[in-house]
Amino acid sequence: MECGHRAVLVITSQVEGTSTSVARRKVDLACGLPKGHAGAHHDAQHDEDWEGAPGTRPTVLRDEDEEG
Repeated sequence: MECGHRAVLVITSQVEGTSTSVARRKVDLACGLPKGHAGAHHDAQHDEDWEGAPGTRPTVLRDEDEEG
């Protein structure tokens, strides 16, 4: 049985010529490790790790510069 702990990933990018980051996308993460695992949670589909206590839904930020 999978852990199923959840988090929210917010993908941001820098606004050119400023020191501002803006949210570009929001993704729901789900831990696919076995229930009761030790250590950080992991979503293999989005290659993200996070820490979080039971009953919480942490927010994870990832800054990605858009190219092109």
